[in-house]
Amino acid sequence: MLGNELDGLSPQDARLVEFARALTGRPWTVGPAAVEALAAAGLSRTAIRQAIGLVAMFNYLTRVADGTGIEADFGEVLPTFVYRGVKDAVERPGLAEWPAVDESLDDLGLLPDAQANWSRWRDYVLDSPEPITPTVRGQLRAIAARNACDRSVAEPGGELAAPLADFAEKLSLTPWLVDSSDVETLRDSGLDDRAILHVIAVVAYQSAESRLRIGLSALATAENVG
Repeated sequence: MLGNELDGLSPQDARLVEFARALTGRPWTVGPAAVEALAAAGLSRTAIRQAIGLVAMFNYLTRVADGTGIEADFGEVLPTFVYRGVKDAVERPGLAEWPAVDESLDDLGLLPDAQANWSRWRDYVLDSPEPITPTVRGQLRAIAARNACDRSVAEPGGELAAPLADFAEKLSLTPWLVDSSDVETLRDSGLDDRAILHVIAVVAYQSAESRLRIGLSALATAENVG
């Protein structure tokens, strides 16, 4: 859980923090109404896109940091994340309650300066022939997307080996609980460090992309209605 960092914030900033909380921890609750609340607080459509992109990116960065054990250096002081003994993620709803998403990322109106870089990053993480197979990559993506309540990633055929499936589940749902023992389990299963890093990157990337899709789809729907 987050500390009470809303104290002292402007109404606009408080609304942004609430939106970031929802898109990160309860993405299924983010729809046009959440976007319209930001607009009502005075944020422009460009600012809302930037907020969605930042939330999505931090969902990547935190999982990479937790999965590898590195200390992320963001160049400034960030609010303290207080776990308070939380061991479980918020329970995910059934598929019927997941938000609608646009399956074509190119059509979601990314910020022009970010779109090319995001596409290159996506191609590298998701389409690299090595060091894990496309089948394994697809299975990892499906787990991360399911835990983000993102319906755009189809469940591939086959079954992912337990160590990898367990790791992807933990990293996508409760990344703060991942520790060195989880990485050692992957090593014991036969993965080298390069493959493990790629596993972390795929799960972290899909956790980010799913939230990007959900947020930008909500924005697009709100714009079409408005």
